[in-house]
Amino acid sequence: PEQIVYYHIIPEYQTEESMYNAVRRFGKVRYDTLRLPFKVTAEEADGSVRFGQGEGSAYLFDPDIYTDGRISVQGIDGVLFPAEEIASESKSTRPAKVVTKARRGKLMEMTCRMLGSVGLGRRLGSCL
Repeated sequence: PEQIVYYHIIPEYQTEESMYNAVRRFGKVRYDTLRLPFKVTAEEADGSVRFGQGEGSAYLFDPDIYTDGRISVQGIDGVLFPAEEIASESKSTRPAKVVTKARRGKLMEMTCRMLGSVGLGRRLGSCL
């Protein structure tokens, strides 16, 4: 999970204005991320900044949530995954068929334990 978060952090100060100006000027911009060696690609799309490519892209939709001269937080409307990681997932073989035995849900198990601890476990028919 933290690797996904690291892919969303650019270790340089970027405001919405500086990102938009960069993609307007250079077309595509590749930003380093904290998840090395992966980079996130940004480009202009529909008057905004789009990160990623294809279906796995996300748009800048909540700009400059927090800025203080050292840290700048931008909001995007999706979760990004590195292109290489998506390609390796699609090349994987068919998953093996796994048969799992049916069991009660965690919530039901906890309910039965709690009722049992106060002597009321037999009142609920599925706790027998």
